[in-house]
Amino acid sequence: MAPAKQVSRSELKSRDFVPRGNKSSSPFNTTLYLSLRAVDCYWQYLVLSQAYGSGLIKLLGGSIIPTPEPYHAGTPQLDALGLSGYRLALLAMNVIAAVKHFWFVLNVAEEAWTLTGAIVVGLDNILFDTLNNLLFLCAATSATSQTAGESTSNPYLFAGLALFMIGIATECTCEVNRGRFKLNPQNSGKPYTTGLFAVVRHPNYTAFTIWRAGLAVATSGVTYGILIATFFMWDFSNRAVPALDEYCSKRVSRITQSCVSPAGTDHG
Repeated sequence: MAPAKQVSRSELKSRDFVPRGNKSSSPFNTTLYLSLRAVDCYWQYLVLSQAYGSGLIKLLGGSIIPTPEPYHAGTPQLDALGLSGYRLALLAMNVIAAVKHFWFVLNVAEEAWTLTGAIVVGLDNILFDTLNNLLFLCAATSATSQTAGESTSNPYLFAGLALFMIGIATECTCEVNRGRFKLNPQNSGKPYTTGLFAVVRHPNYTAFTIWRAGLAVATSGVTYGILIATFFMWDFSNRAVPALDEYCSKRVSRITQSCVSPAGTDHG
């Protein structure tokens, strides 16, 4: 059986930030994206610890929630951050998400990064994380408006953490299982349709939406969490999913054609 030809970008009508089928090296673009993820972590620390960017809240007539006493964990590195237990949890979620992206890019992802994709996706993470934490700092929208206040017993923090961990764990599981499937030469070019992919068509996108919603709930409550989940479901259904489906359908068509001779004789 002749190997199926790769689907070129010019053949795809749908546009996405991921150049499907392009598995060339992209060290500069990859480094740029990962650098933006690292910058995001430091910037979110500044937002949570020193209220960077909160001038926008005051400009719009809002007020900032009071800064509580820092949490003392007995660990010099954590204590030096000077954050409350609640804010430590928020920062930890931001860092865990970034670490997950580092792991995915360096160990799982096959497609090359485009310059536009690296910039847009990197800034997208900074934008949403900043929006989350500014809404947390704004007294009118903060999840700490609950009677539990800015304490680790706040139900919004508990619910947000639970959703975040479920989403991150599920997304990682999807990528690990699919990565193992692709490592087998016999599966070259075949779509992965077992595991969670047998239950949900795009479980990794679903998992991403869940952990993003979890971050939103932890910072600004259930309504904001629903809005964020709705936005990402709309984005995936109108951008990423159509692009991926088009690529996969063309890829499967190429594989089918490679199994048949010009005379129509099946060599599979």
